Amino acid sequence: MRYMLGVAIMLLAGNASAQNLNSAYFLDGYTYGHEMNPAKAYDRKGYVAFPGLSHINFGVHGNLNLKNLLYKNPNGEGLTTFLNPNLSVKEVMGNFHNNNKLLLDSRVEVFGFGFRGFHGFNTFNIAVRANGGANIPYEFFDVMKNLQNKDYDISDVGATASGWVEVGLGHSHQINKAWRFGAKMKILLGGARADVKADNLSLDLSAEDKWTATANASVEASMKGLTWGQLKTKERSAEYMKRHPEASRTYQEVDFDNLDVKDPGIGGGGVAFDFGTEWDMGKQDLVKGLKLSAALLDLGFIKWNNTLTAANRGGTFEFDGFHDVKVGHGDGVKIEDQWEDVDDRLEDLYQLEAGETTSKVKGLGATLNIGLEYALPSYDKLSFGLLSTTRIQGVYSWNEERVSISLSPAKAFEFALSAAVGTQGASVGGVINIHPRGLNLFIGMDHVLGKLSKQYVPLKSNADFTFGINIPFGKVREN
Repeated sequence: MRYMLGVAIMLLAGNASAQNLNSAYFLDGYTYGHEMNPAKAYDRKGYVAFPGLSHINFGVHGNLNLKNLLYKNPNGEGLTTFLNPNLSVKEVMGNFHNNNKLLLDSRVEVFGFGFRGFHGFNTFNIAVRANGGANIPYEFFDVMKNLQNKDYDISDVGATASGWVEVGLGHSHQINKAWRFGAKMKILLGGARADVKADNLSLDLSAEDKWTATANASVEASMKGLTWGQLKTKERSAEYMKRHPEASRTYQEVDFDNLDVKDPGIGGGGVAFDFGTEWDMGKQDLVKGLKLSAALLDLGFIKWNNTLTAANRGGTFEFDGFHDVKVGHGDGVKIEDQWEDVDDRLEDLYQLEAGETTSKVKGLGATLNIGLEYALPSYDKLSFGLLSTTRIQGVYSWNEERVSISLSPAKAFEFALSAAVGTQGASVGGVINIHPRGLNLFIGMDHVLGKLSKQYVPLKSNADFTFGINIPFGKVREN
């Protein structure tokens, strides 16, 4: 059942980074420019989304790559993991970062339309969105590859995933000849959410007389009709009761194989807002062809109504060796009994005790876009752009700086090429947008698929794909 929950969350579709085709940010004919900045207006009178195919985006990004985990086997026989003792610590550990992230996202628009009216441009859309990610600190891999007598702090290891439906209503308004402002309100219908994290996970192996381990882990799962199912009654270890005499002798342990869902549906509700602005400096007789823009996206939250919680109650585990071990018929304690005691105390660290079922309010994580575009005064169909994107989502935050060249050689055709650097590494991308009368077709990637393994798995974790078909109406006009 735990696997079914994971699949359900990912199928609820979506977007871990307000995922959009950033390569198309400076294209006037790109239908979904308002998703990156609600101040943007479309260069037609309007459009109607082609149901189910109007805007589809799937992507994976981060700085944890497959090539960091798999290497050519030194003996020449296929691939091996980074744990192979024939691979040096220096060679392997130099490929990991302080925080190793892998983010998955998608966005599927179900229905939408846009039209000029009310002295501006208006949009309406229904989309299915989701996000998922994992963060693994450097020390996690260091423990596995290079175990030594020292302290290891493996805090902030965790994974998260959520999915929701978004109903958005936006308006972009021309304030004066130079300034344009836009805003969008989005009603959010929560589908499912899961969050697993270790706030405090550490190993102290530096002392000669004892080892100490500390763990503080928790799990949250939100979904209408979800229950832990049948819980296991477990007895706490004698060591735990010595340290916590006030605790009950038994507790209810979560068994993820018993997860159950009855009558699933809308798991929560919330609201979010997008705000954006554009300043055309050329229209204020300052710098001809220069535009500045900024947008803050997904400023909002979802209240999840049915949230299951679980946490470990182990605290600290200490191991100071085996004492008074019985040899033959002498006095002492059997080694088997001491191993059993160690196993009991370790269970206190990682066993999850079921907590209360409650409601949780969780933010979406906001995205900040800041753009600078310069169109050649002598040929304004060619422009150069710089887009800074910052995702604000705690340990899953990231930043990207993207430069692009956009060209619109004809009213019905435009394209852009881009390159980016940031916390996820370097990448190149591009987009082609074809929009003759009655048809709009676009296809693009911000992170072009790189080298593949023999099993056709990307060796780098940055790859995405965006595709859409829409029906525009009206003649192309200059914004």
